[in-house]
Amino acid sequence: MNLKDIQNKVVEVSDIHAKKCNTKRDNDWYILKLQEEIGALTQIYLSNSSRGRNKGIVPEQLQKDFADELSDVIGQVLLIANHYNIDIEEALERKWFRYLI
Repeated sequence: MNLKDIQNKVVEVSDIHAKKCNTKRDNDWYILKLQEEIGALTQIYLSNSSRGRNKGIVPEQLQKDFADELSDVIGQVLLIANHYNIDIEEALERKWFRYLI
């Protein structure tokens, strides 16, 4: 599966969720939701690194939660790319992968 296929699945899931929850997704929502997801990732990171409360959660669950929150951040980035019609694969090639040549 390529990144565009993953992006399309993320958009599909987000559309289902937005319809179910009657969420208005405007330009602000995409960025603010990313900030919310980064906050959740940071919270789990702090718990996982013993710099925040772990609330009695075992390390294996904290690691799973960290992975889940990281996937939320990536999913939200893909939603932003889709919303603004950005070809994220092309942008990665231009910005990151040019150093591999």
